[in-house]
Amino acid sequence: MNTTTCTPVIPGYHISKLLYAGHRTTVYRGIKQLDQLPVVIKLLTSEYPNFNELLQFRNQYTISKNLYIPGVVRPLSLEVYGNGYILVMADQGGISLREYIKTNYLNLEEFLAIAIQLTQILHDLHQNRVIHKDIKPANILIHAQTKQVQLIDFSLASLLPKETQEIKNPQVLEGTLAYISPEQTGRMNRGIDYRSDFYSLGVTFYELLTGKLPFSSDNPMELVHCHLAKLPSYVSDIKPEIPLVISKIIHKLLAKNAEDRYQSALGLKHDLDNCLSQLKNTGKITDFAIGNRDLCDRFLIPEKLYGRTQEVTSLLQAFERVTDGTSEILLVAGFSGIGKTAVVNEVHKPITRQQGYFIKGKFDQFNRNIPLSAFVQALRDLMEQLLSESDSQLAQWRSKILAAVGDNGQVLIEVMPELEQVIGQQPPAPELAGTAAQNRFNLLFQKFIAVFTTPEHPLVMFLDDLQWADSASLQLIKLLMVDQSYLLLLGAYRDNEVSPTHPLMLTLEELKTGGTTIETITLTPLTLSDTNQLVADTLHCTTERSLQLTELITRKTQGNPFFITQFLKALHEDGQITFNRDHGYWECDIAQIHGLSLTDDVVEFMAQQLQKLPSQTQHILKLAACIGNQFDLATLAIVSQQSQADTAVALWKALQEGLILPQSEVYKFYLSQDKQDENHPQVQNLTYRFLHDRIQQAAYSLIPDAQKQATHLEIGTLLLANLSIADREERVFEIVNHLNIGQKLLAQASQKQELAQLNLLAGNKAKASTAYAAALTYITAGMELLPPDCWQSDYHLSLSLFKARAEVEYLNGNFAAAETWLHQTIERATAPLEKAEVYNMAIVQYTLQAKYPQAIQAGRQALALVNIDLPEADFDLVRDAELATIQATLQSRSFSELIDLPIMSQPEQKMAIKLLISMGPPTYRSHQRLWSVICAKAVNLCLQYGNTPEIGYIYPAFGGLRGYALNNYQGTDELLDVTLQLMPTFNNKSAESVAYLMIGSSLRHWSHPLEMATQDYLSSYRVGLESSNLQYAAYAFGHNMYCRFYQSVHLEKLFTEISESLAFSRKYKNQWAIDLFLGGQIILAELMGQSFELTEFNYLEQCRQHKNWQVICIYNILKSQALFYHEQIEAAWRYSEEAEAEIINVAPQGLLPYPYHCFIYTLLSIARYPDLSDAEKPSCWQKISTYLQKLTVWSENNPVNFRHLYCLVKAEMSRVQGDMVGAIENYDHAIAEAKTNGHLQVEALGNELAAKFYINWGKEKVAASYMQEAYYSYAHWGAVAKINHLESRYPHLLRPIFQPGTPTLNPLETLAAMVTPHVSIHSSTNGTPSTSQGINVVLDFATILKASQSLSSTIQLDELLHQLTQIILQHSGGDRCALILPNHEGEWQLQAIATTSTTELCSQPLEGNSQLPVKLIQYVKNTQAVVVINELKTDLPVIDEYLRQHQPKSVLCLPILNQGNLIGIVFLKNCTTSGVFSSDRLLILNFLCTQAAISLENARLYQQSQAYAQRLEKSQLQIIQSEKMASLGNLMAGVAHEVNNPIGFLNGSISNAKEYVEDLIGHLELYQQNYSQPIDSIQDNAEDIDLEFLVADLPKLLNSMTTATERIKSISTSLRNFSRADKDYKVMANIHEGVDSTLLILKYRLKANERRPAIIIEQAYGDIPLIECFPSQLNQVFMNILANAIDVFDEMAQTQTLAKMENHRQTITIRTEVIGEQVKIAIRDNGTGMSADVKNCIFDHLFTTKPVGKGTGLGLAIARQIVTEKHGGKIEVDSTLGEGTEFAIFLPLNSPT
Repeated sequence: MNTTTCTPVIPGYHISKLLYAGHRTTVYRGIKQLDQLPVVIKLLTSEYPNFNELLQFRNQYTISKNLYIPGVVRPLSLEVYGNGYILVMADQGGISLREYIKTNYLNLEEFLAIAIQLTQILHDLHQNRVIHKDIKPANILIHAQTKQVQLIDFSLASLLPKETQEIKNPQVLEGTLAYISPEQTGRMNRGIDYRSDFYSLGVTFYELLTGKLPFSSDNPMELVHCHLAKLPSYVSDIKPEIPLVISKIIHKLLAKNAEDRYQSALGLKHDLDNCLSQLKNTGKITDFAIGNRDLCDRFLIPEKLYGRTQEVTSLLQAFERVTDGTSEILLVAGFSGIGKTAVVNEVHKPITRQQGYFIKGKFDQFNRNIPLSAFVQALRDLMEQLLSESDSQLAQWRSKILAAVGDNGQVLIEVMPELEQVIGQQPPAPELAGTAAQNRFNLLFQKFIAVFTTPEHPLVMFLDDLQWADSASLQLIKLLMVDQSYLLLLGAYRDNEVSPTHPLMLTLEELKTGGTTIETITLTPLTLSDTNQLVADTLHCTTERSLQLTELITRKTQGNPFFITQFLKALHEDGQITFNRDHGYWECDIAQIHGLSLTDDVVEFMAQQLQKLPSQTQHILKLAACIGNQFDLATLAIVSQQSQADTAVALWKALQEGLILPQSEVYKFYLSQDKQDENHPQVQNLTYRFLHDRIQQAAYSLIPDAQKQATHLEIGTLLLANLSIADREERVFEIVNHLNIGQKLLAQASQKQELAQLNLLAGNKAKASTAYAAALTYITAGMELLPPDCWQSDYHLSLSLFKARAEVEYLNGNFAAAETWLHQTIERATAPLEKAEVYNMAIVQYTLQAKYPQAIQAGRQALALVNIDLPEADFDLVRDAELATIQATLQSRSFSELIDLPIMSQPEQKMAIKLLISMGPPTYRSHQRLWSVICAKAVNLCLQYGNTPEIGYIYPAFGGLRGYALNNYQGTDELLDVTLQLMPTFNNKSAESVAYLMIGSSLRHWSHPLEMATQDYLSSYRVGLESSNLQYAAYAFGHNMYCRFYQSVHLEKLFTEISESLAFSRKYKNQWAIDLFLGGQIILAELMGQSFELTEFNYLEQCRQHKNWQVICIYNILKSQALFYHEQIEAAWRYSEEAEAEIINVAPQGLLPYPYHCFIYTLLSIARYPDLSDAEKPSCWQKISTYLQKLTVWSENNPVNFRHLYCLVKAEMSRVQGDMVGAIENYDHAIAEAKTNGHLQVEALGNELAAKFYINWGKEKVAASYMQEAYYSYAHWGAVAKINHLESRYPHLLRPIFQPGTPTLNPLETLAAMVTPHVSIHSSTNGTPSTSQGINVVLDFATILKASQSLSSTIQLDELLHQLTQIILQHSGGDRCALILPNHEGEWQLQAIATTSTTELCSQPLEGNSQLPVKLIQYVKNTQAVVVINELKTDLPVIDEYLRQHQPKSVLCLPILNQGNLIGIVFLKNCTTSGVFSSDRLLILNFLCTQAAISLENARLYQQSQAYAQRLEKSQLQIIQSEKMASLGNLMAGVAHEVNNPIGFLNGSISNAKEYVEDLIGHLELYQQNYSQPIDSIQDNAEDIDLEFLVADLPKLLNSMTTATERIKSISTSLRNFSRADKDYKVMANIHEGVDSTLLILKYRLKANERRPAIIIEQAYGDIPLIECFPSQLNQVFMNILANAIDVFDEMAQTQTLAKMENHRQTITIRTEVIGEQVKIAIRDNGTGMSADVKNCIFDHLFTTKPVGKGTGLGLAIARQIVTEKHGGKIEVDSTLGEGTEFAIFLPLNSPT
């Protein structure tokens, strides 16, 4: 049904006219056919209306049908129509006031008449206790003739005395945004009552009189802010003819606070009547005091805050700070009912102004075990706000959230299911255990919150009742305040219920210690004065009159605001406070109130008030109190065992009394007595909340203590029985909490078993949310429900609970208890795999506690269960045996074949791998020999049973171990590549992070430059961060530290990197990384000559306590190196010896410090060698030789990383052996290799050792050169302590570096000496420009130098012009700069014009340029003088129209000179300040212009060189092409010539031979005919030589020889065709012949070999004519393309098996055809294809994808040149990765002229 486009057919009615068509409703005029009654019919536009639309229709009918008010249109009926309703009303001929005023002008009298009618209608409406909530001209009908008005549309109306509007997106607020009251926005910190209609009425009056709204904006949030904070203009200011008093009336109606508006419709009507009366009687309206008769007989307690001004100010100031980019916590403390929430809600207004988000959650005193309950509420609130955004906004939020959480969205969805509605269904997140799971959740939550904390949308999160917060929530609060900005966390708590040792207070203290800003506002009880003001405002009397009652109230309530309001309310309801209608004021009998026995306990008092409610309402409220502070109707209906409608009816009285508050408008659905739609499928669940905790407590107190357990048990049982399985899982905490309270009442074993199972489910869910304390509570409760024989009666449940108990005890820090439960579980588990799983938990827990021996022992026992025994001794033998097995299994196969292994599927083997990997960390850190065995066993398991995700650890570790144990590093890069290829197949990001780390630490440096290892570590960190594997992210930082050290990163930069990594590791508590970084900082501080607060002794002791033996070993290696650099040989030797003794902690994994230890250890041994005794020298030299052999292997395998180390050791050995030549050569080799590959520290060391060598040789001059190079290298590395050492040790060698220079006292004097321009100064005052007193000379000089360096480093002209103009502006004081330069023809042009914010490049002639003072510039160009003019006062003939028009205060024009030649001019001006261009600034500018001149000249030369380079490149291609073709042609021609001569001879000889053979055979046959009986010997010989066969076969043989020579002749012809020398003009040629000759030449490469089958050639030649071309050049094009295709297949054969290659036959397809005026030759292969990046560069000069030595990058560049430039054609490439590549050549049929 689409009623906007066609007239609907409604049974029983005849539709005559469309009255209104909106986006939600349509209104028609018609006739009711039964009684011919004229009616108006309203129906929903949507064919499938949503629940809210249906609800509003029902509400309109339900409320208005009972209103017998003349000014209200009562409906006749509400009828079902299609999927919705129609509302039928009598047609009284009215039209909407909105439509009426479009065509009718309202004079003042008409307006007043309408206004008075509306006011009377509102009075009648409010007397019926109805709030309309949507007053606007569209909802007012006016009869055109009678001018009678009526009010319509009660769809939003309310029967409650007060409603509370929750914060919503403005686009979904109820009502029309332009007309709603401030309180209807939900951001006013007050409820909605009848006075809200007065505000909307005021907006309507405003519009009727002025023709416009008081506030207008297209931005909904801005419009809301206007309602809240902006005052409208007076009506009389817009329309002066409107009397001032009417303007005042409307202004009073539009007051922001309801207390400042009219309090009664009658008071408003009185003032309007007065106006109308004056107008009718006198024709004008004079001013009078309004509101004098505005008396209210409703008992209304003001909602404004009393006595909280300072507190609200502090709150708003905190929010303002947060909007500037900070984050902080503001706490509001105080007793229950003191007004904490009311103060917090005052932040709504500024949040609206900043378009921020406000979300809130509340901890529940009766649901403290539900983890993160308040956070879940708050985030649910946030999700609801997001879901109300537009589709485009929601899509933006979705993409931002997904970008933040990556593939782990499901982790957050588990905690807040509503998130799935925003981001969609997410894949399951990988399971993580223990701290890994916690780290993942923490990181994800931080990232998630960061999405909403932005400058555009600050976030305010309010958590109420923090004293009841669970431990997980407190941890999350700590997490929230880390690295966040634009976040204000508001918290409220009862300070009388927390002690200094309360978890909340401890958490806050920890946050303060960590630097978090925390402000606490403590609310005290209201003073007597504030309370008296509240009472006086309530009773509308003076404070003197109210004081006696106030004193009584204060004694009872102790100034508690909640208690005060409830006390006043009770006095009124009990009749103690009454309204005297005769006198128009409130009164009470103080003596009578004194006589009442009123309790001063607020809970008891509220319980007494609740007992006045109907018993059914009391019963429902008691159940609601058990559920929580917030409860929903569906749950309440279940636990009260009645329908939702009956439950809602029972709650109605509590709603009316304001004891509970509905959280949506759904409550209106149940107002109707019509029950036909109670089970409507679209009915939304209705949520309520208690007005205050004290009311919930009071309701709960009504349950006798003896019945509370039974009540909770019944609630839990009913929920369990009535909820779906999915709902049970989602609400498991709620269900279990109820059941646990009543668990002692359970009698049946099956009930206890079911509850134990539910506690397990709740415990696991709490653990997944990192709520470990709650998890322990649930698991413990579940175990307590188990029977004594639980392991026999319910084995699996018992096993699960015991395992969970062990885990959550550990996660809560109860290590001893965790160990106990582990042992009990292992003892009672029966299946080996189950035992092994528990042992695995033990391994992990022991490892995290650094109890490595216990972890290893647990691992041994676990592995024994899966038939794997670990040795107790002879570890190296076992390791070698395992390695031998690996070698035997692999045999001659390459590592690339590991990729073809299956995925491991056997449970026992998967468990074995899991256990071995778990044992990795404890053995890695404490038992390296056992680690080697474990690593090798894991590899054998994979080879035997298949790959697992753990291969990311196993294979790289094996690579490092293989190198160490077997000194075999061949194929390391292949193993590395296989690992990287395999990892994505497991789709396990956490394992991928491990793989990158292991590749970087164990493999990469053996085959690639160190910088690539850093990339591995960064990938490990990045992927670790994505997958929340934060421990490995920290490990990656740790290994990268020493990798960066050996890369010779500047020490200061490296120290900063370490500090950042240390902070990360401390944050995530990775002790290994922390210890490693601290050691690194100690070493770096020593090298930089800085002190460090941590002493080495304390550091090493700390490492020993942590059992970080590997870290100690790495520290000793680095320390020995640092000491060796400082020539402290013996001290260095001690550390190196310690490292040598513990090298097993580093070497088996192949870590980078191991080869560097060998390097330094060898150098130290050589340094000590001369001083050793004769007995010691042989063993020492043997050790040196052994390590040299290792360095040799490493150097050969990866010269980039190790050749310089090898050469330096070799040099030192030669020195000791007296081999001077060998020493010289190797020193120089070492230095050169180190320099080439960026190993700065070894370059420095090599130079230093060479210098010492030459010193000892007596060649001091040579030594000085090397020592100075060493000095500079150490300086570039940042080793300050080392260069200080060199300065003191070798001052004579370093003297040239330290030659003293003449000190310069003033940097500007230096500039003055450098540039002494001729300056012409002209100003309004005499004298030279003043020296700028505001310039900081030293700072300016540093800045100038920096600017100069920036100019000197820029060589691109456009970039230089940008920089130059901005730098000149920055240092000159000008506000506009122009740069004039000559072009290539010498014509002067404006090249750049700049302001302080922009630079525009241009090329405009100087002559006649309207943007420049041309005369001034010409003067400077001709004189080369610097001209300064102030106030345009000068004698020079330079003032032109430009200067007269712009009137600048300061002008400067100066030349840019290079070696006396003018190359440019700078023009500067300042339009606001005179005398800007001071002498200091002129010096600076001249200095900068000097540098600019050089840079401009360099840029010009660079442009020329680029042009030359392009021409050279083109020429080079042509030369290469010509030479290549000439060489190839000569070669081919030579081959053809050499072949043709013998072939010609053979052809002639074979022809002759045929004739001779024929003659001989004829002669033989003649002989046989005449001598048929030869002698025996002739007969025997004939048989021996098989004469008969020879005679028959010899002619055939000669024919075959003829065929072969023809074949050779054909090949020779093809060679000539391919290589024939092209003339300098084109010739007609057959393209097919050229292709065929190319194929013939490549035929040998097309054949099959041992790695691949033969390549198939498919030729699909079309019918193409001869074309005019250079045939030989085109053959070269075909050769390049075909050879590249063959190369692709050969490369594929290196990584694929022969079987795989045979299954996918390699094919090259060649197609030719005529397309229009072109011939197309397409050559396609089905190889690997190429990426888009490669495709874009494939024709570039020198671009190649082939390894060094196998491709020049010229072939296809030349091919393109041949096709495009020589033939006027084009060549294109089309390629798809994994499918193949096609080159298409298009040649014109007609040669272009």
